[in-house]
Formats: sequence, C-alpha cells, structure tokens
Amino acid sequence: MKNAFFQLFALVILFGLLLHGCQKEPQPGEPVGQSAEMVYTPKAASLVADINSFKQKMTAVRENPHLKSGEVLSKEDARWNLETLFNATYGFPDKSYSKTVTDTALLYLPVDASGNAMLEDVVAVYDEILSLVTGFYINANFDEKGFLFMQLSSGDVANGELEIRLEAVTGARLSTPGEPPVNYGPFYDGDDWMYGHGWGKCDTIYDTIINSDAAEQLQIAIHSNKKAQPMPPSGFRWMTVNHFDITLIGNEYLENGEYLIFYKENYNESDMCLDSTKMNIHFHGQEQVIYQQVPQYHSDFPEFQSMEEWMFLNCIIEGIDDFTKANIQRIRHNNKLYYAEVILVPISEIPHPVDLLLLY
Repeated sequence: MKNAFFQLFALVILFGLLLHGCQKEPQPGEPVGQSAEMVYTPKAASLVADINSFKQKMTAVRENPHLKSGEVLSKEDARWNLETLFNATYGFPDKSYSKTVTDTALLYLPVDASGNAMLEDVVAVYDEILSLVTGFYINANFDEKGFLFMQLSSGDVANGELEIRLEAVTGARLSTPGEPPVNYGPFYDGDDWMYGHGWGKCDTIYDTIINSDAAEQLQIAIHSNKKAQPMPPSGFRWMTVNHFDITLIGNEYLENGEYLIFYKENYNESDMCLDSTKMNIHFHGQEQVIYQQVPQYHSDFPEFQSMEEWMFLNCIIEGIDDFTKANIQRIRHNNKLYYAEVILVPISEIPHPVDLLLLY
C-alpha cells in the first residue's frame, strides 16, 4: 500500500510538470486573459502580420536608399498601410481627453496608370506624414496632451499623383479618468450656453468665458466621459484599424418626438439658449446617438459582432444656422463622429505606442 501511494503521488507530480511544460503563448482563436470573449483572433493575427511586413519593408528601404525593390502597392493598400502603421506606432485612442483639435493637410502620392504606387514613394509619404503630424502635435496648445489618431482619405488622381487628405487629432489629456455623470449631470445650474458660434453663456452680462458655446461644451463632456474598452489581458493591447467617420446634421434620431441632437426649425430667440436641463438632455442624447443609434442603424456603420470590436474615438460638434431643402431656417448641431475597428494584439508583436514628443 505504501509503495502504491508513492507511485500514485509521483504520477500526479509528473502530470503537473508535463502540463506546465506544455503551456504556450496564446494562438489565434484561443481565449486570453480572464475573459473567454477576449481572443487573439485569426483576423487580428493576419492584420498584425500585414503591419509588421510593411514595417520591415520600410526599414529595408531606409537602410538601402540606393536600391529599388520594384515592389508596388495599390493606392488603397498604400493608404491603409500608412494609416494603420502610424496609428499603431503613435496613437493613444484609449486615453481620456477633454478638448480635441483636428489638423488637416493634403499629401500627394505618385501612382502609375493602374493606380499603383512604388514602395519607395509610399515610404517617402510616411516620412512626410510623420513630420507633419509631429508638428501639429507639438503646436497643440494643451498643457497635457496625447495623440489620438490619424486618418487618411483618398481623393482623385491627377497628373500621376493620388491626393490624400490627412486628419490628425490631438487631445487635452485628463489627469484622471473621466468620472461618470453624477445624477443627471454633467451640467448643473448656471451651465446655460448659447447653441453655437462661440457666443458663450446665455447671460452674456456675467459671461467671463470667451469663444465657447453649447456645442463645444457638449463635445468636451462627451470626450471626458468616453466609454472605455475592457482592460486587455496581460501581454496584450488594443489597437485601432480601419478608421472611418460619419456626419450627422442633427435631425436623424428622435426619442418621444424630441431630437437627440440639438436641432430646431423656425426657431425664436429663446431657442438659441440651451439651459442646464437642455444641455443634459442633449449630452445623454449624443451618447445614445454615438454608442447606440449610429452603430445599430446608420447605413455607413460597418457590421460588427459585438461592441468590443469597435471604438468611438472623437467628435466634432459645431453649432450652425442654415436652411432646410424646403428653405426653412434652422439652428442645429452639426456632428462629425470618428470611429475605428479595434483589435486585441500581443505587445510582443505590436509594442505600446510612442509619444510623438519623444521624436522632437
């Protein structure tokens, strides 16, 4: 009996050692971390391989400037690789911000008659992007700041060059994560703002804030309370790809007969002031539009299986006045909403991003 007990004990120890020795790095499709829903998918692994392949090719071009690889990329592949690698390397979209500033520029990529670009020309455009965006970032007038993302949009081809529009977003970083609204905040008595045009608070006699309005204050509140992705498992990070934006004029979504975004036709003077109650109504309305209405119902929003597969990045809200197609005068909040697909990637494959200030 004694010998049998020790034999059984030895087998248990051996099994434990074998099990420990068989542990391996998570593979595509396997659960990682505490949540079985958070996985390193085959799609993510393929994206990581594409990003690192392009990065290695750029390194080879820079290290051998006298050699021509002969490799060409389609104009869409060039745009995607430029945007994706830059954001993976320098973007911090998961941090908390209040205000944001969006800088724009036009770039030109040489292409052939079929719309293909030489790898060396793509690398040159990447270096141009890095220089431009670093300058935008340095000049952003925020005490504490972070770079959110860069988005590229392809334009027309003329004279053998593809026009590319660049949008780079820098944010004023919050010192601590934004607190959730208290009761029905975040606006309280005295937070009464004119709808737009930087016209300040409704009672201009006592207004000491210059060049702000309801649209900007709502934008700040949306950014400060942005919903975060789940904490990634140890050894992994979230990365954004396939950035896109959606523009709303304000009258797209209603609840109980009221517009979720500020929108008023045939208005009078009192409608131009959003008191604290209206500010809160439209703050929660904006959140509903951003996180529920647009993802579920907007035709330009891609299909995702779950909320963990996309991220809201930034919004630009502008209070304007114009006319409907029926020539009815209106005041409204024009919205431009920025999103991206988000994927979970190993830090060993895609390291944490670098602050652009370190390049200066």
